[in-house]
Amino acid sequence: MRLPTPAIAQRMPASVRSLRARAGKPRAQLSPGYPDFVIVEQSAAPLDTDCATARDTVGGTVRPGVTARGAARPLRARSAALLLALAVAGCAQSPADPEADAPVGNAVHSSDAAAAPTTLTGAGVFKPRTTMAIVYNRKLVPKGAQASVTAESTGGKTVTSLVVEGLVPNHRYGAHLHVAPCGKGPADAGAHFQHIAGRADATSEVWLDLKTDGSGAGRATARHDWPLTGEVPHSLVLHARPTTPSEQPAPRIACLTLN
Repeated sequence: MRLPTPAIAQRMPASVRSLRARAGKPRAQLSPGYPDFVIVEQSAAPLDTDCATARDTVGGTVRPGVTARGAARPLRARSAALLLALAVAGCAQSPADPEADAPVGNAVHSSDAAAAPTTLTGAGVFKPRTTMAIVYNRKLVPKGAQASVTAESTGGKTVTSLVVEGLVPNHRYGAHLHVAPCGKGPADAGAHFQHIAGRADATSEVWLDLKTDGSGAGRATARHDWPLTGEVPHSLVLHARPTTPSEQPAPRIACLTLN
């Protein structure tokens, strides 16, 4: 900033002439020929100054204990003001600023997040004393009968497959996934697994009804547009008859525990 000429020095505002009294004790020098005019060193808060100091300087106030360097502003150059503005702007983006760290929204919504792939399996020869593949009715599940089941969940969909061998030939069986592992009693497997609680149909439950061929073999597959998340089924129960929604499920005749 260019200093005024001596010819107009006497017309300078009183606020400028009294800078010595208002500027505290900044580093300064007396201007030759202007005993009441103080040239304050242009030392705005540096960019590495703490953010609180920079903000206080821009606001025109200095908190107790904070250096007054750069607080006197009568002859601050425009470049110094620009430096301060940049310093404060930098503070606004600093990770140490709680407001800058505050989340502005969820980056990924739960409905958009893909569920982790899940595979459940169970297999074995039906025997009377093993809960991995246990038989409750030897008439409909002859000795040597066996089964395997796989439930694969990926990409928001679930495919469940059942294969049986050695059952009664040309017989229709019901089969469902249940909520609990197999036990010594038919009721130990609990209720039908339901994706939507309280909804007892083939879109919410996993039904695998099948009819065996002449050798007692058969297979069934169920597909659903939902993943296995949270609570998952723990067993497959074989029923004496196919599923009839309007009636109570047929007696449980065998069970496979899923792992």
